[in-house]
Amino acid sequence: MNDFIKKTFIVTGVILLALTLGFAANVFLLAFAAILFASLLVSVANKIKTLLRIKYHPALAITCTILLLFIGGLYWLMAPSLSDQFAEFKKEIPTAIENLKSEISKTSIGKDIVDQLGDSNDFIDNHKEDIVSKTTGIFSSVLSSVVNLFLILISGIFLATEPETYLNGLLFLFPDKVSKRLKPVFLKGGETLINWLKGKFIGMFVIGILTYVGLIILNFPIPVVLAFIAMVFTFIPNVGPLIALGPAILIGLLDSPERALHVAILFTGIQVIESYFITPFINKKSVSLPPALTLFWQILLGMFLGSLGLFLATPLLAVIIVFIKELYKPQAQRST
Repeated sequence: MNDFIKKTFIVTGVILLALTLGFAANVFLLAFAAILFASLLVSVANKIKTLLRIKYHPALAITCTILLLFIGGLYWLMAPSLSDQFAEFKKEIPTAIENLKSEISKTSIGKDIVDQLGDSNDFIDNHKEDIVSKTTGIFSSVLSSVVNLFLILISGIFLATEPETYLNGLLFLFPDKVSKRLKPVFLKGGETLINWLKGKFIGMFVIGILTYVGLIILNFPIPVVLAFIAMVFTFIPNVGPLIALGPAILIGLLDSPERALHVAILFTGIQVIESYFITPFINKKSVSLPPALTLFWQILLGMFLGSLGLFLATPLLAVIIVFIKELYKPQAQRST
């Protein structure tokens, strides 16, 4: 009996430890996202401080105001278009499904698949419970993302108000000898984050412009919205462009499969330009990461930590590489 109780406690302890580590990982990611946002605020605030010759806190207030105006401007510019286009998209979904089914039915295998699926209305009626369940899950996920975003923004602003205080507080947890060695490493990590953000934002802006121009040339609907989506998901290397391609292909299918193919070729061409020309040029002055290692790290964090892990995988990897290089290189090199 005692052995059984002992084994029960061990198993329970292992389960609790695993749950704690899983929860701690999510908390760590939120904290890292807040640090990333704070690094952006601090960098911009220091630039404004130097430019206007004012103190840091007024410069930070100006930075936050500019950010709010930028977000408000994006909402004012895109919200009406998004609302109208989503309403139109909802009306056109049945037509797009029928167009897709007719194209698939041109082959014998495709015809068998369409016959098994049956009418789209029947499919919806037969899977109402699954649709409701998945819709509820999506709503819960969106709500959780909104809460996490709010926490990241608020925490980032607090960190940016007194960055030196929070850094010293973290270093206070270590012995003096260790903290003296860690401080330049943390500062180097912060510099790496800022350089990575600069390079990433330049790349995102270029991708957004190229996508918008390409969609205008193709006379594609809602070019501003699709270009914005492409720009945002460029933040996630490798996987982001594939995610951004999805809405563009769906909208192309509303017209014809040829339109979907045209936009797929456009996005692929822009991705090639980004991978072989834009990113190498930017990385000369920012942070260069091994592509294979980056992809593996993204898959790993995406599998175990979800979308937030996938979103933050690349900057986290950049900081980890810097920490390893700084902590393990010889003392003579660290002092130079």
